[in-house]
Amino acid sequence: MPGIHEDTLIALDLETTGLSANNDHIIEVGAVKFVGDRQIDTLSILVNPQRKLSNFIVQMTGITQADVDSAPDWEDVQEVVSEFIAGTPIIGHNVGFDASFLRSHGVKPDGLYDTMSMAEIALPHGPEYSLVRLADRFGFSHDAPHRALSDALVTKDLFIHLLGILESFDRPVLEQLRFLGEKVQTPLGRIAKRILESETSSICETNKSLLAIDLKELGQRLRSVKNTPKVEPHKYNQASIDTENISASTRSIFGVNGALEDTLIGYESRPEQLEMAVAVSDSIEAREHLIVEAGTGVGKSLGYLVPSILYAIRHDKKVLVSTNTINLQEQLITSDIKISKNAVKAIGDKSERLRTSNLKGRNNYLCFKRWQHAIQSADPSDIESKLLSKILVWLRETETGDKNELALGRLTPLFSRYSAQGAIGCPSNDGPCFLRKARNQANSSNLVVINHALLMSDIAMGGGLLPEHDVLIIDEAHHLEPAATNQLGFSVNQTQLESELRQLVGSKGMLSRLASMVTKNETTPLSTHLNITAIAVDAVETAIKNVAVMFDLISTVCKEFNKGTQQQADLRLTESVRAQPIWSDLEIAWENANTALLEVLQSVGDLCDQVQATKDGSAEGIISDSLAVVDSIQGSVTSLREAIPEPTDESVYWFQSRSRNRGIYVNGAPLDVSNQLRQWLFDQDKTVIMTGATVAYDDSFDRYRNSIGLSDSNELILGSPFDYATNTLIAVPEDMPAPGEPGFANATADTLIEIARASCGRVLVLFTSISALDNARKAITSVLSQSGIRVIAQGSDGSPARIMRMLADDQPTIALGTSSLWEGVDLHGASLDVLVMTKLPFPVPTDPVVAARSELHEDGFNEYIVPEAVQRFRQGFGRLIRSKSDRGVFVILDKRIVTKRYGVIFQKSLPKCTVRRLARERLNQLLISWRDGTLT
Repeated sequence: MPGIHEDTLIALDLETTGLSANNDHIIEVGAVKFVGDRQIDTLSILVNPQRKLSNFIVQMTGITQADVDSAPDWEDVQEVVSEFIAGTPIIGHNVGFDASFLRSHGVKPDGLYDTMSMAEIALPHGPEYSLVRLADRFGFSHDAPHRALSDALVTKDLFIHLLGILESFDRPVLEQLRFLGEKVQTPLGRIAKRILESETSSICETNKSLLAIDLKELGQRLRSVKNTPKVEPHKYNQASIDTENISASTRSIFGVNGALEDTLIGYESRPEQLEMAVAVSDSIEAREHLIVEAGTGVGKSLGYLVPSILYAIRHDKKVLVSTNTINLQEQLITSDIKISKNAVKAIGDKSERLRTSNLKGRNNYLCFKRWQHAIQSADPSDIESKLLSKILVWLRETETGDKNELALGRLTPLFSRYSAQGAIGCPSNDGPCFLRKARNQANSSNLVVINHALLMSDIAMGGGLLPEHDVLIIDEAHHLEPAATNQLGFSVNQTQLESELRQLVGSKGMLSRLASMVTKNETTPLSTHLNITAIAVDAVETAIKNVAVMFDLISTVCKEFNKGTQQQADLRLTESVRAQPIWSDLEIAWENANTALLEVLQSVGDLCDQVQATKDGSAEGIISDSLAVVDSIQGSVTSLREAIPEPTDESVYWFQSRSRNRGIYVNGAPLDVSNQLRQWLFDQDKTVIMTGATVAYDDSFDRYRNSIGLSDSNELILGSPFDYATNTLIAVPEDMPAPGEPGFANATADTLIEIARASCGRVLVLFTSISALDNARKAITSVLSQSGIRVIAQGSDGSPARIMRMLADDQPTIALGTSSLWEGVDLHGASLDVLVMTKLPFPVPTDPVVAARSELHEDGFNEYIVPEAVQRFRQGFGRLIRSKSDRGVFVILDKRIVTKRYGVIFQKSLPKCTVRRLARERLNQLLISWRDGTLT
């Protein structure tokens, strides 16, 4: 059969006035007709939408109001468009969007191929699937992004390129892609079928199972161990290297003319880094705990890695390094450890003795068996088919099974169905197991990188998740208490619990699948099996009703206590709340839900036992999935019992009511985590090193030590090597309305416009709430677009990492961010010109955990709220200057920093900088003078 390359196809793109096919209009059509790589014809038409274009559309597309006002109406071009595409399959990037507009405008496309879906599966690693990013990645000419014909031409090139990638897959992989695609009738299934029918795909006879995976080759990948290059002697080699103390070796690495200067291009010895590294060395050798605050630019990662590596390889000891974010975890593995290892090698140490591994929580690893069972089981949904296909392509090459290798996007929540989290009998010794490999590597390594979530999970479970170790390094140590609070608490989500119950029932539900397995057993009467199944179904249906009643009452309680508020707030379950008459009704509803849920657990467990008794190997998947759901429901029951009828004095509990789709959450968290941390971290026979840029408060670690249960440790506070006094200007407009006063939001928007215009560069604005960010974005976008300044916002324009990548582009940009942009994500190859903090980052006083912990102090505001805010304030300031060559302005729009008594504490927390207090009207000229270097 002829291949797709011989078909006549049309790549099409539409520009529109908005996203709604029912309410918005087409303003431009671009299409290219082609066969293979031969272009036949093109179509490019502007359309008058009979409405005013938004500034956003004008800015994005470059299409002006004058352009469309002089263009023909849709009725005048509809026939031309229809005739051009008639009878020809349409290719688009997110083609469903274009197809919906064609249909709403009276044009019916015949067949659809989506290059975005093709890319998401053919390129499982991503990292991004936008047309602009893919065009840049593959070097396609894209002269006018977001103009219809230019986008259509790139879509054509992308389709041909992706088709070539798919054609390179082995036939078994294509067969499985066809199978998964045809189940839900996706275009990718049709493409795989056409490739197979044309016999252009690679033919590779391998030991592949029905899953299209070469199990033998996968097993070899899971057993592989990378070899370390042989060490060559270096000029720093010392005869007594194995007996020399680590501190002396550390000095020879970090000192002037040391090993790091010799092995790392551009490295300059920093006294602060040397002092930190020696302190780490001394504490490790003395087996003493250490807290180090290292200012921005010290290079704390190398400061603790080098002495840790020296200790690990000389004494064959195990060191664990814990980070708060997976991003830093990956950075240590891919970059910083290699740099440290090269430096250690340079002084003659046997760096091949270093065995490193990266260990994460179970939910990060694919469970091969769960994925296998999912493919072989009931019909998947469209989104499940896409993820299963993506994993299939990824499995051809992954060595880790780590989901961080995948660009999951909106598929991220679904990955948990196939992860090792909740998998029964995991890690498994039977067949491929990525979690087993990760843990085996960690056990055999002497330097293991983990994250705080896994560290706290190990504590919550009483140990067993992490390998035994001698030294624990905690980076981003200011996140230790919040991480412990999160992991040692719980959150029961209404939507998730109800979804788990519904997974059990229905024609394709787990109970139905279990019943079909059980009826194969001829030794037990069919009526017995049917009775067990009926009991289980009745129990689930009763539980669904009773759980709904319980959460409806919780919603009523929330509404009752949140009367008069503009938005529903978290409701802390205090004694006064529990004393209300409605609480008795809630406890009765809980008892009914609890009884029904326990009946579900018993019934499903009995049914699983019946299936296991059949010893049918094909039932392993459904049993595993069912028991995973049972385990999750059991956890919810335990948490709900604690939160509603059986609270403890050691925890705080609250209801969280959000949007209808997200449902209601029942939460609990420990008031104080210091006892658990002291018991499991500091009272053990190991050294713990804690470090971060904002650990101390008022030049003291007392507050931090109390919060984590640390009674005794060595301490060190190191400033930054950066010249803030010369390179940083702090500006405080004193005539701003205070936050909460009338006019603050408008004054903030007006000031941001002036800052963006004056800087003509990269501006990052930090907000303390999403609503404030959204209001500012709406107020400034259209105004700044007229000045050629791009406005991008966290959330609406992408993730924090994507926002920072866009900010690094060579285009005047103002980026708006909230919590996750206050720290952690750097610009690459660029620096900020201006950092704006709209409000001092006080924690929300009504937040249940904040309120409860504040009450533990005599003066909750000054002893708890202010220190929390100062720490966050320092983290935000740290976003501005990231290297010695950086130069920038820090604008604080919250005048409380100069008008309130506590403002002095915020001021003292920063390094010495050039400071200007001024009227708002003078801010523009101040920024221009700073930018031009004329400020006096």
